[in-house]
Amino acid sequence: MENLIKFLEEKITDKMPVEGIVDVFEQMCSTPLEEDMVLFETGIFTAFSKEPFFQISLVRQFSNDDEEFYQIHVDILYEPTAENKIFSETTWDEDLDENIFDYIRKSASFAYARNHEYIEVKIYMDET
Repeated sequence: MENLIKFLEEKITDKMPVEGIVDVFEQMCSTPLEEDMVLFETGIFTAFSKEPFFQISLVRQFSNDDEEFYQIHVDILYEPTAENKIFSETTWDEDLDENIFDYIRKSASFAYARNHEYIEVKIYMDET
C-alpha cells in the first residue's frame, strides 16, 4: 500500500495537467490487488477545511482483511463556482459497462477540470 502511495506522490507533480493525474492514477490501478474497486466522485465538499472546495476524487478501494477497506485517494481541489457546482456524482467501476477511466475522460466534470486551474492535489490513504 505504501508503495502505491509513494508511486502517486512521485509521479504526480505540482500543476500537472488533470489528464496526467488521471493517467498516473490509472497506472497505479494496474498493480493487481484482490477485491479492488475504483470510485470517481465529484462535488462540492468540506473534507479539507471549513471552506468548501469543488473536488474531483479518484479512489481505489481494497480489502484490509478485517471486513473493512483501505482507500487510496487522489483529490483534485478547485475553488467552488456557479459553473462547477452542477457537477455532483459518485460512480463505481463495477456499475459501468465500460472502463472507468474511459468514463472519467468522457465526463462533463473532467472536461470542466481540464479547462480550469486547480488549487492543489491531495494524495492520502484512509480506512472505512
